[in-house]
Amino acid sequence: MSRRTAHKETATRKKIDLILSNLGWECDEDKKACNVFTERPKTTAQKKALKGKEPDYVLYESGTDRAIAIIEAKRPGETLDAAIKKASEEYAEPLDVNIIFAADGGIVESFDRRSGSSLYLDEEPITDLLPESLLLRFANDGPTLATPPKNIQTKQELIRIFAQANDLLRKEGLREGLERFSEFSNLLFLKLISEIEDEREAKGEKRRLEKKYCWASFAKKPGDEMLDYLNDTVLPRLVGKYNHSGDVFQDRLQIASGTTLENIVKRLSTLSLLDAASDVKGDAFEYFLKHSITVGNDLGEYFTPRHIVRLIVELVDPKYKETVYDPCCGTGGFLIEAFHHIAQKVKHTPETRHFLQKKTIYGRELTGTASIAKMNMILAGDGHTNIVQCDTLEDPVKGEYNVVLTNFPFSQKTDFAGQYGLKTEDGNPVFLKHVIDACAKGGRVGVVVPEGLLFADTAQYVRVRRILTETCELEAVIALHNFVFRPYTGQPTSILIFKKGKSTKSVWFYDVDEDGYEKTSSKNGRPPIPGPNHLVELRSIWSEKPDSDRSFSVPIETIKKSNYKLSYSSYRPKEDRADWVPLGGEEGLCTLMLGATPSTKVKAYYGGEHPWAKIKDMKSRYVMKTEKRITDLGIEESSVKKLPTGTVLLSFKLTIGKVAISGCDLYTNEAIVGLIPKDKRVLPEYLYHILPSIDLRAYMQPAAKGLTLNKSILKTIRIPLPSLPEQRKFIKKMNNLEAKIVKAREAARDMEKDARDLAYGVIQR
Repeated sequence: MSRRTAHKETATRKKIDLILSNLGWECDEDKKACNVFTERPKTTAQKKALKGKEPDYVLYESGTDRAIAIIEAKRPGETLDAAIKKASEEYAEPLDVNIIFAADGGIVESFDRRSGSSLYLDEEPITDLLPESLLLRFANDGPTLATPPKNIQTKQELIRIFAQANDLLRKEGLREGLERFSEFSNLLFLKLISEIEDEREAKGEKRRLEKKYCWASFAKKPGDEMLDYLNDTVLPRLVGKYNHSGDVFQDRLQIASGTTLENIVKRLSTLSLLDAASDVKGDAFEYFLKHSITVGNDLGEYFTPRHIVRLIVELVDPKYKETVYDPCCGTGGFLIEAFHHIAQKVKHTPETRHFLQKKTIYGRELTGTASIAKMNMILAGDGHTNIVQCDTLEDPVKGEYNVVLTNFPFSQKTDFAGQYGLKTEDGNPVFLKHVIDACAKGGRVGVVVPEGLLFADTAQYVRVRRILTETCELEAVIALHNFVFRPYTGQPTSILIFKKGKSTKSVWFYDVDEDGYEKTSSKNGRPPIPGPNHLVELRSIWSEKPDSDRSFSVPIETIKKSNYKLSYSSYRPKEDRADWVPLGGEEGLCTLMLGATPSTKVKAYYGGEHPWAKIKDMKSRYVMKTEKRITDLGIEESSVKKLPTGTVLLSFKLTIGKVAISGCDLYTNEAIVGLIPKDKRVLPEYLYHILPSIDLRAYMQPAAKGLTLNKSILKTIRIPLPSLPEQRKFIKKMNNLEAKIVKAREAARDMEKDARDLAYGVIQR
């Protein structure tokens, strides 16, 4: 078959037309009700204001001449940012329009001229085109909106009711985690599907579930009567309607108490879930998952945050008539997002609905969570038929799916590596090989992987990376910071985006250090925060993939020479500072001495007179007292080394770049390296002040539970080296600033105490 030509901007416009039509916009310019105009504004006065410029789309408030948004279809070779800039200057400003969208057919970015940033709904950036009703709210009320006013409940209220249900199910004796959540999901599904059916009926559409099986038919019954009705009437109907493709619903509730059931139903009855701006099912799952992680969580180690799922789906861009597969689908996050992504870009007909519902979505899941994924797909519009509960690795798949999207469980053990041509019990390379094999030639993959799989020299890791680059075109490695999956894990991860069928020529690397959420390990999750969001930048430059301060491309020849390493930190460019001096090595400033830990199993090694420092002992500039001390025997029978007074201590595992100075002779553990100046070229206090400001990321490599400085290249870290008089001046200035900072913090603490005392005094009146 001949090679196809590259698509033009018109291909993007066709997709935009479909999306707008599905959102309820009237695009037929021959109709009086038209509120979408292409390549022209609506009125002659607006045309005059544009001075001959032709916007791709102008959206209007229905029944008026008021323009409320511009859509710019991205041209080949243009970033979304460039498209937004052009639309803002040439069209939005002359028409007095604040809202702009840039789209390339797969990715959409929003922009508001009032704030100079994206539109935000419930503190999350808008990355889709919007229906007129919501767009009008943004136009009238500003670029940052909360949950629509018609909602009587906020996300916090939803979570409060989920918490109450969790407590009731706990008292009922249901196990924490999957068992309790599955029971709650049955009731949550009934509430949601009932609202969906009522809405269908209100629109004049045929109900798919008769009223006698829906919420209103049992919600006000006494507890015991309600329990009998659900077990004898409602659940048998759901089992008969949906369980033909596997166990979606249990035939009886595990709740034995009518009073417990009545209390849960009463609480859910207060909610109007279809009006919720947030993903109710996702919120429920997130709540139950968070409250299971402390008790041997059986819902999986963690789930993929929804903003990361959305990003991956947008980058891979699944299309109508393509099959989408998630071999580790959990509760269906990737499959639901892919379903919505495809559905909004296709004309809705009986044929397209049938294909979407029956022939698009495919998933596997090892645990009973598969039934929850089926429920979630039914609520999304169906597509549950091809989700099965099984051990994915036991059954290899060869070239069956056009799109594969997944975040497989990390560090699992498997007995099935041999079926993939690998020799290991480690599931990481086997899962990646399953993903590669499952994708059809010409298909596309978006997969989250543990960082260790990308850089470790383990034979099977190297083998699967070689297979990946030889059989697929690896488009991008997107490094995620290690708070993305908090509070469930801090393990470093990356996203791989690749196409099956052609070998890799070069790989584009991008570093996500800010994802729009606070970097916290709080069990309550990561709240959205204003400020830099590298996911917004990533979307904007995705089609062009340029070099920037966060991105670069590496040719495959370089990757082959590096044992097929694919981690961002393996290739991150280092500053070319030839005048700077290496920290260690033959010409370096210091002798580097790594710490060690005497065996904790031998009590005789501890409790002696010799200070032994850990990172948490580095509380101030000089370390003199340590939490633990070791004995002479501990020194003799371990690899610890004495660090003399004046040694600079640098943490290089997990906590990176913390610095202190030994105020006495001491020993350290293996997370600290001692920097002992070789001569009088450098002062310890200069190192203490300058090292925290050196960008150490280029020297890092991912570790199992975080980031670490690569031991072998610690000595290559380069730092500026002024003369000794200049070092002394620098130290004096830094000491003065440090003293002022300490004083300011003390003053702030005093003011906070005064404020608390003042408030307490008012309360006590």
